[in-house]
Amino acid sequence: MKAIVVTDEAAGTAGMTLAERPEPEAAGNDVLVEVHASGFTPGELTWPGTWTDRLGRDRTPSIPGHEVAGVVTALGYGTRGLSVGQRVFGLAEWTRDGTLAEFVAVEARNLAPLPGDVDFAVGASLPISGLTARQGLFVHSRFEVGRAFSCMARPAESARW
Repeated sequence: MKAIVVTDEAAGTAGMTLAERPEPEAAGNDVLVEVHASGFTPGELTWPGTWTDRLGRDRTPSIPGHEVAGVVTALGYGTRGLSVGQRVFGLAEWTRDGTLAEFVAVEARNLAPLPGDVDFAVGASLPISGLTARQGLFVHSRFEVGRAFSCMARPAESARW
């Protein structure tokens, strides 16, 4: 399969090249997705997971890209909830080869069905944006489910600001 690979962290996006790579296999709980649309942000090239696997071992050349929308072509052993031929979108894991390729193996839990009326490009543009919004609310703003939240100050409180 064709994929965009990176081999030199210092080269940035200038180090991205089109190469022939083996098609990934769907391991246990994985789904093999034929990529119809993919998302990439240049900042990925500075993330440790782009260059190493979960155990910290070098994995260059690696395929960047994490956002994906496409069609399921194979299911790994034990995979449930998705089916071959289904339209999906989601995120590829940081420490595995990414979505700038014709095919990508993704854990099924990181994918969701893509409705038929949603374009693949739109589907691939949602995951990182959604993750960023979630982090903004729950990590940085410390928003909690079940707790009242208001951006509007009451008049008596505004005088104390």
